Amino acid sequence: MIRALTLGLALCAAVPAAAEGNAAELAGSRLRGCLLAGASAAPQTGLREAVISVRSFCTPQIKRVQGDRVKAATAGLSGEARKAAEDSAIRALNDEIALAIANFTGLTI
Repeated sequence: MIRALTLGLALCAAVPAAAEGNAAELAGSRLRGCLLAGASAAPQTGLREAVISVRSFCTPQIKRVQGDRVKAATAGLSGEARKAAEDSAIRALNDEIALAIANFTGLTI
């Protein structure tokens, strides 16, 4: 009985550790799902309007993925190099988001 309890506690402790390893991947998947869902309800008047609408809908997911990407891009950097890496990571994510929305809605510039 004690052995089973110990095994159960060990498994419970291992699950969060494994989940943290996949957190960035899961956040990216959630963002993509949100972008797809938001794009289906986005205004079809133009890409700019669709991007604004979907970004508003997916703000929590965007912030999570942005935080993960900035953290990865700036690891070990400081000063201007850190700022440049942060800006680059944010621009790359913004480009990916706009491209995904364009693909999901079929809208172009």
